Amino acid sequence: MLFALALAALVALGAWNRYRDRSTPSVTVESESGEQAQVTPTDRMRVRTAEGEPQIDPSTWRLEVSGLVDRELSLTLDEVLSRPAEERLVELPCVEGWSETALWKGARLSSLLEEAGPMPEARTIIFSSPGGYTTSLTMEDVRETDPLLAWQVNGQPLPPEQGYPLRLVVPHRLAYKWIKWVTEIRLVEEDYRGYWESYGYSNEARAD
Repeated sequence: MLFALALAALVALGAWNRYRDRSTPSVTVESESGEQAQVTPTDRMRVRTAEGEPQIDPSTWRLEVSGLVDRELSLTLDEVLSRPAEERLVELPCVEGWSETALWKGARLSSLLEEAGPMPEARTIIFSSPGGYTTSLTMEDVRETDPLLAWQVNGQPLPPEQGYPLRLVVPHRLAYKWIKWVTEIRLVEEDYRGYWESYGYSNEARAD
């Protein structure tokens, strides 16, 4: 019995290593500006999540912005999608040692925050998803990395496993900061450690 369990574990480990080490092919896509970009195919992008994939109803979904702001916001999906958008080629690096590059499109987080009007004492931004996953950025992080709230990847709407309808894209930060299924943004004064950060992962999550 013990031999069988050990054998099963070795088989599972070998399968994981083959998955982890396999090279992911790239494809060429054309950006909205007409430029060619080499990206990881969307259907080959790895799926990593600490929560189950939520069931999102676009008709009732809201993005809430609250906390230390002058104007709290509650935006429908249509209101989010109607905002000025940028398209950027950004690398997503993971603590596991792999990275993927994709063409992400969405609204600048800084523009949304400017609309809400951060109070002077606001230092930290907490992001939440329906399954309870959280992470955070500092206001300085936002100025340094200029994140996107993305609703599109490689020219197509985000698939559910990649965060539909809204995913945070944070250049030069590790993937656990790229929270999927964003529903809440809250500004606070104190430091905050999210899901993985509370297990000891770096709160800065610098990838370079």
